[in-house]
Amino acid sequence: MVIVEVDTRTIAFHLDARSGVPTYLQLVQQVKHAVRYAMLRPGDRLPTARDVVEDLAINPNTVLKAYRELEREGF
Repeated sequence: MVIVEVDTRTIAFHLDARSGVPTYLQLVQQVKHAVRYAMLRPGDRLPTARDVVEDLAINPNTVLKAYRELEREGF
């Protein structure tokens, strides 16, 4: 789980290895959800790729792929 603290808001990102959804897409979907429901706002910083890798024990390329996809989609 990754905990994102922004001002007084705290958001936790969870991964489900059994979901069948690729890990990078789970991250993308959770960030989009957080933006959609104003848990994250434009200009808020996501955790560094290094922090996500350490907290979730996933490959750095997975996090970078998720962040690139979010950037490509304008998030």
